[in-house]
Amino acid sequence: MKPAKIQPPPAPEPKQNKTFFYILMGLLAFFVISFLFVIYAIERVLGHNSTSLLSTSNEITLIEIQGPIYQSDDVVRRIKHFRKSGKKVLLLRLNSPGGAVAPSQEIYTEILKAREEKKIVVASMANLAASGAYYIAVAADKIIANPGTVTGSIGVIAEFPDASSLLNKVGLKFQTVKSGRFKDTGSFDRPLSPQERAYLQETINDVFDQFVDSVLDSRKAVFKEKLAVLMAKKPKGITDKEIRQYILKYADGRILTGKKAYELGFIDKLGNYYDAVRLAADLAGIKGEPSVHLDQSMKLDQIFNNLLPFSLFSKPTGSFELNYRAF
Repeated sequence: MKPAKIQPPPAPEPKQNKTFFYILMGLLAFFVISFLFVIYAIERVLGHNSTSLLSTSNEITLIEIQGPIYQSDDVVRRIKHFRKSGKKVLLLRLNSPGGAVAPSQEIYTEILKAREEKKIVVASMANLAASGAYYIAVAADKIIANPGTVTGSIGVIAEFPDASSLLNKVGLKFQTVKSGRFKDTGSFDRPLSPQERAYLQETINDVFDQFVDSVLDSRKAVFKEKLAVLMAKKPKGITDKEIRQYILKYADGRILTGKKAYELGFIDKLGNYYDAVRLAADLAGIKGEPSVHLDQSMKLDQIFNNLLPFSLFSKPTGSFELNYRAF
């Protein structure tokens, strides 16, 4: 009797091999895409340029400044990253009534640093770009606005509530212990004293002079050309004092339309957002249709704060705050 032959196991069907291969490739693709997404998200959160994985030196970086300006850290961080990148054109899209003094000055200074490194910066004004937003705009190479844009409002403001009459009616008084006579200036339980008002006016005037000086320094060449026509003189014969006097005529807090601001020399051109894109591309020598990438990076705490109710309407509060704002 012959022993039974042991049959080898059947070979796997080719179809099963293909299915396993497709599953493996699908998982690999999923992990690669997930990895790239995580890197992209980290860059956004940490403040890196949101298009760094795909960017080119010929693209225009767009940074939007929307709403009241009470913080500058995120915008300054993004401009700084733009400065260090290989990109050469920055377009600022402004739609803001202005805001606090120091944040506006910090953004203004960072734009000047970008220009010192031979970067091109164009400011595009949307519906509203006044006071602190105008302060920021003057740091750019060129400013473009719509004819109906609300801009200007060169000035400084500080407000203090006085609830002393109401407190007297309800019989509420505050007992204050302070190290100096000006330490509780602006307290809402009493009116300002003449000495306090004079001291605050001096502070306001100092900050206002800084605003006017920045407008003069940044737009001196434009105002020289404008005054040369008005005064029938050569541009090089126009003095800083004459320019300052011209600016002060319109630096009483008044708002200007884009059309009026262009006529007076406070902006460079009339046009919309797409005209601003074309202007930025032309200044940088970009041929053809320019590529624009929006940089809207945010820190984690800002992301969470924006999810809170009424976050769009909140701002830091304090007993004393100087503001560049139109409304």
